[in-house]
Amino acid sequence: MPHATAGRAENGKSQRTLARLVECTGQEIAESGSFTAERVAARAGTSVATFYTHLPTKDIALTAAFDAAMDDLVEVVDARLTVDALRDSLHRFARDFVDASLAFFAEKSLIFRCALARMPEYRPLREVYRAHQAQAFSRYARFVELGQAEGKIRRGDVESLARAFLVLSQGLNNPLALGLTESAPLRAELAGMVEALLAPDSETPG
Repeated sequence: MPHATAGRAENGKSQRTLARLVECTGQEIAESGSFTAERVAARAGTSVATFYTHLPTKDIALTAAFDAAMDDLVEVVDARLTVDALRDSLHRFARDFVDASLAFFAEKSLIFRCALARMPEYRPLREVYRAHQAQAFSRYARFVELGQAEGKIRRGDVESLARAFLVLSQGLNNPLALGLTESAPLRAELAGMVEALLAPDSETPG
């Protein structure tokens, strides 16, 4: 039993080290648009050898950081794609959704750019992206379906509307939209696009 306990403790420590290295890789990319094993190891308070033990190549490290960023994005989406938010106010929902998305992409945008640039050459990155795309689409589709049932989202093909909303939301990761002030007209225009896409026919803005 002591050996088993020691083994679990060592495994737990290894997992924590890996998580910290992935986190620091993401932080390095988010701040500078690139990373090295040396910089990540220094930020994580460990050695370069430890970095390569857990993340043998830079592609593996980038994929892990991108996967973590996509997980974070799913959390942002999950927290806001709720029927309760629609019941409160579609206008407020659209503004809150855009605000949260812009804040997320302002922090993580460079991770996405690095991953997308490398994606054509590295299959595991494409697989991570596709898996999260499918996961995100299922959430958007469920949100649209529930919103339609409540009469808070316009009628129409659930799949098409969900895909349109997903594409629109991904478009918020655009350099022109990042760093907008709270009062920037573009921020209001983007929220208006979300509202116009989802609004029931009787409530369509304009």
